[in-house]
Amino acid sequence: MNITIERLISLEAFSSCEQLQQEIGKYEERQILPTHLLVTLHRSGGAVLGAYDTDVEPPRLCGCLIDLVAHYDGRPSWITLFHGVVRKLRNCEIGYQLRVKEREECQRAGVGLITWALDPLRSLEAHFSFNKLGAICVGYERNLYGELPDPANRGLASDRLIVEWWIDSPRVTGVVDRGVLPYHFHLGLDRMEVVTKTKLAENGVRRLVGFEAAAGSDVILAEIPVNLDRIRALDPALARDWRIKMRDVFEQVLARGYIITGFVHEADRSFHLLERAKKGAVLGRAS
Repeated sequence: MNITIERLISLEAFSSCEQLQQEIGKYEERQILPTHLLVTLHRSGGAVLGAYDTDVEPPRLCGCLIDLVAHYDGRPSWITLFHGVVRKLRNCEIGYQLRVKEREECQRAGVGLITWALDPLRSLEAHFSFNKLGAICVGYERNLYGELPDPANRGLASDRLIVEWWIDSPRVTGVVDRGVLPYHFHLGLDRMEVVTKTKLAENGVRRLVGFEAAAGSDVILAEIPVNLDRIRALDPALARDWRIKMRDVFEQVLARGYIITGFVHEADRSFHLLERAKKGAVLGRAS
């Protein structure tokens, strides 16, 4: 498959991006960034990036990433408003290529930080952010967007992790530029303390039943569902239970100085990995 990533600048391309958001997310009209706002975003210094499948004629827009100019501690940054790929082409590295192009655009603009909001219960997105990109998380927001009506969010509070991608830090350059595995890949599971307790329900999915607040280890694991959408389909009340209980877990451990730096999938179970460390130390570590 041949994919070309480029910055979108024409009205035709922005219109295609508007349509693509609907195709990817099945959003209501009020959730989509329309063409006129994409034009304004582009003119104000933000970025709209598109991924084109060039194996078809004419090339077809199959993924996009939309960034808004922001500030962090008085320094310029970008914040991602949308990042998605059409369903049939997911897991083909297109989302990764969009992030790489985004990083290049930021470097040219002299911007060192990109942030985005991540559903804490979605395992694939966590693996992508922390393991493949080298991003970190130091913040949690309850119900950040209020109730969202689209299929991926309907029925759950929009709690989000606030992800930071420091694109020129040794951590990120090691992972992205040199292919070095993040630090936690070198640790044995015996050095990681699981702070959540779960049990298997009758319908075959796991239920969170407890949380050890007084963790003693500097590296801890917090379990989340392997497949949130499967739980939502089988037992919506259980999905809501995961949301409510895990917000307490994340808020407490982040308040105690832990940083989310990785993601672990082991024995058909998924865990956020958190380290008790200073942010500067984590970002300054190349592996």
